Amino acid sequence: MKVLKRKNGHSIELKILLLSLGGAVVSFVCIFCVFIFTVFSTEEKLSVWFPHLKNNLSWEITEHISKSKKRIYVNHVIADGVTLDLNVRKCMDDVELIAESMTNYMKYPIKYKKNYDFLFDDVKDKEKTVVSSFSFGVNPHDRVVREEMALANNIRDLLISVSTQYSDLPIVFYVISKNGYCLSINSNDLSYHGNIFSSLALKNTKRFFDYRELPAYVMQKDPDGNGRLSNVHVNNGEPVICYSFPYYDNEGMAGVVAFDVSMHDLAEFSLDSDSDHEWKMFLMDSTGKIQMSDFTEGVFSVKADLTLKQIAAADIKDLVKHVLAGDTGISLISLDGVSYYVAYTAAPSLKGHLAAVYFEDEIKESVATSKANIFKIIDDKNSLVFALIREYRGVMCIVMAILLLLSLIISYRVVKSYTRPIKEISSEIKSLSTGNLDKKISVESNDEIETLADNINNMVIEIKKKMNSISRVSSEKEKIEATMNVAKTIQSNMLPKDFAVTELHRNYELYAMNLPAKSVSGDFYDLFMLDEDRLIVTIADVSGKGIPAALFMVTSMTILRNLSHMMLKDNNDLASVVTQTNIQLCDNNKEGMFVTVFTAIINLKTREISYVSAGHNPPLLLSGKKGAYEFLNSPKIFPMVGVSDLIEYEQNSMVLDDGDCLLLYTDGVTEAIDVNEKLFGEARLLKIMNEEMLDTAPENIIKGVYRQILRFAGKAEQFDDITMLCFRFK
Repeated sequence: MKVLKRKNGHSIELKILLLSLGGAVVSFVCIFCVFIFTVFSTEEKLSVWFPHLKNNLSWEITEHISKSKKRIYVNHVIADGVTLDLNVRKCMDDVELIAESMTNYMKYPIKYKKNYDFLFDDVKDKEKTVVSSFSFGVNPHDRVVREEMALANNIRDLLISVSTQYSDLPIVFYVISKNGYCLSINSNDLSYHGNIFSSLALKNTKRFFDYRELPAYVMQKDPDGNGRLSNVHVNNGEPVICYSFPYYDNEGMAGVVAFDVSMHDLAEFSLDSDSDHEWKMFLMDSTGKIQMSDFTEGVFSVKADLTLKQIAAADIKDLVKHVLAGDTGISLISLDGVSYYVAYTAAPSLKGHLAAVYFEDEIKESVATSKANIFKIIDDKNSLVFALIREYRGVMCIVMAILLLLSLIISYRVVKSYTRPIKEISSEIKSLSTGNLDKKISVESNDEIETLADNINNMVIEIKKKMNSISRVSSEKEKIEATMNVAKTIQSNMLPKDFAVTELHRNYELYAMNLPAKSVSGDFYDLFMLDEDRLIVTIADVSGKGIPAALFMVTSMTILRNLSHMMLKDNNDLASVVTQTNIQLCDNNKEGMFVTVFTAIINLKTREISYVSAGHNPPLLLSGKKGAYEFLNSPKIFPMVGVSDLIEYEQNSMVLDDGDCLLLYTDGVTEAIDVNEKLFGEARLLKIMNEEMLDTAPENIIKGVYRQILRFAGKAEQFDDITMLCFRFK
């Protein structure tokens, strides 16, 4: 009985073991059969699928590449059209700037210096020098002519400055007066082809010549205050356009300002060549006439007998219809049995339309080349796939045999150790609790224990993702802060730091500071010497905060400084500088940004101050006569700069004595808030200045006011940019 029981006991254990091992063998045999079937079936399907794929891709590749090429052509001509239009518009803007300056000279002669030292046609070619010349029958010594010429010669520096910007483009700028004289610069310039193209230079060779007969003057016979662009006309073999703009005196039109430029030169200067595509350009006017072209023969050439409107071909008519409607696009046309693509766009400044002609064969070649390359890749990949399938077939047989052996071993061990997965999970969870999230629980029990392990692994993965996400956010934040710090440093370096701006005068003290509320500031101050005696100080506050305000601040500061240097050489007309700055900032100011400005010219020798306030906080003035600080309120209040280009600003003046002090500040001072959102205010500022700053140097005044703001604000964050500038005569 004991022997029988022992055999039965061993038999049960053996049955369990055989059942486990037999199940593993049967499972792997089934898997192996499925694998073999799948491999052969996949190989057969791929043999059919690859040729079918090539057939389907052929049409899609052709369609996609054709569309891409057409988009490239259209984008290319759009870019060229925009560039050409911008360059023409810039030339027109420069003419209008010169005309506006001439109007100022003629209407307000008392403001400008009269220069009787004018030149005649004796200047070397290519020199940036303004040349004065007279029409036949005009007496240069006539009093009216000399008086007007003396005023007009003030335009010399501006003409030179404008012409210098076009060192790479042969272009002639000139002024023609109703009294018969002409001011010009580089009138004998040659085009890129070596031709003298300007009407001015061509007519100068005639003995009995009147400048008022030139197209630029004739076009303004009935002036309406607008510029006028001539049609393209041929001068000395060059297709030339002329643009003129009238200027006025107190009696009406006093003359015109104009430029002449060759269309070939303008196109060569504006349009980039593209070595990847063979193309030719032409410019067509609203009548369908070709005004400028890279074609020397044919319907797209300048010397074509018919305009494009008069050509009967349907595809040409359709092209002209779209072009003259101002559309942007591309059309396929056929000429003499050859197909072309014509990409077109409008050129508003030239009152015409720019087009580029491409050969259709270029697209066909690109399609053929691309298809050949893609099909070669497909064939290579096809061969590689079949080679890999054959290689992996043998490898997988070996792997399956090894896996079967391993499965038998594992099955045997599973029977002996059901509790091992639970112990492994417990051990791994303990490791995870120490913070080692790279650990992964590996359990293959095919039951709830394995599911539990997978859920724990998924939970750890999600935790790692969250931690990595937090790390990336922190890293990006640090990069942004670093970038903003660089921007802050660049902006800070733009502001003057040397307050001893001149060594010739030591009768003043000056100090300024700028503290942005964010990384970059919308406030700015500026100070520089106009000449040996005159110092300009400026403080301004741009609307808004952050990067947009900082960019607008740089623009405003640059325009103010440049116009001051340009317009204040021989006068103190600071109001005109602010007015012109306002006009330039209003131009294309789609965001509606504006800036408050207080700017002043301080004569360190005479101690006279001329100032303009445009919507800015009233400065504080310490006068020795009154012995106390008071707000300097202008007699007339003007709005901020950038609001409307119709505003003409006015300026005021005063004279300071020894010890007089002027404090300029932005609203970040008076609108500083405490934790209860209470304002610092103008009254508090005035009280501090009169109680603590009467006999204090500018540097100590600014630092003292800032300490009071910090004491007032407490733990409240700085709400707005804080900028102050203090000037004092010793």
